[in-house]
Amino acid sequence: MKKQFIKDIKTGAQVDDIFYCSRRDVKERRDGGAFLSLELRDKTGSVPAIMWDRIDDALRCVEVGGFYRVVGRMGDYQAKPQFTISLIYPTEPADISRDDFIAASRYDRGQLLTELRGYVAAVKNRYLRALLDSFFTDEKFAAEFSLVPAGARVHHAFLGGLLEHTVMMCRAAQPLPDLYPELDRDLLMAGVILHDVGKVKEYVYDVAIDHTPDGRLMGHLVMGAKMVEDKIAGIKDFPAELSRMIRHIVLAHHGELEFGSPKTPKFAEAFLVFSLDYADSRLAIFREVVEKNKKAKWTDFNNYLDTNVYIKDPPEA
Repeated sequence: MKKQFIKDIKTGAQVDDIFYCSRRDVKERRDGGAFLSLELRDKTGSVPAIMWDRIDDALRCVEVGGFYRVVGRMGDYQAKPQFTISLIYPTEPADISRDDFIAASRYDRGQLLTELRGYVAAVKNRYLRALLDSFFTDEKFAAEFSLVPAGARVHHAFLGGLLEHTVMMCRAAQPLPDLYPELDRDLLMAGVILHDVGKVKEYVYDVAIDHTPDGRLMGHLVMGAKMVEDKIAGIKDFPAELSRMIRHIVLAHHGELEFGSPKTPKFAEAFLVFSLDYADSRLAIFREVVEKNKKAKWTDFNNYLDTNVYIKDPPEA
């Protein structure tokens, strides 16, 4: 079991523990030689690392996606943590525990799944209800949906992340048809519940979160739309119009072509699924950034939020 986690390692501390390698680059030194630049991760975060010497030995055994015993010292570079490695070598599989490398949802997953099934049960359109039931009455699928992360690093990158993300979107979506009566409540809720369904095939999370080959080659939008299409094919007389709309929601939920959507949202319910997805994912990033910077007033620039984050004072007791 790991004893040293990244968020707890202080500058100047000697380190000897197991880490996951999420990046490996060979870079040129000023004197013309080479050094190894890595990113190391565990469930508490990531840290850049450098190795100046014996990099030929390291290159023979270190690959992205592997677990390694790393020996060295935690320092800093430009006021940010940076690990200097003196020794790195593969670790034994028996020494690796998923609990050391993947965090879990702050919520009880059983309770979240029960809540999600309540949203499914509230869908009145018999075709959409049959579609949702075809997924969530399958206990194997429900177990996978309850465990899979919603991302590898950007947001909800923990066990139960997809379930938490989906339930939060359902909670936010619930009052919208009362505010905007022109909305189709059942289409909106079905779209929210199924928008990320392809993520059960996008990620592996046995000891660390990574993409499957299909996840890298096709992505969860395409795979999710195909999963929905396959389920619809087994539902007798499923309306063609409804089929087009629910599949469009899945394909368009990233909102913009530059964000990976093959199509932008073409009707209100699709737009709202994109908006809710975007809002919940960004709020999760804000929450994580604030939790990691509680002693600061401003964070460093965050590439995903495209801004520095202001840390507000805690509320008075």
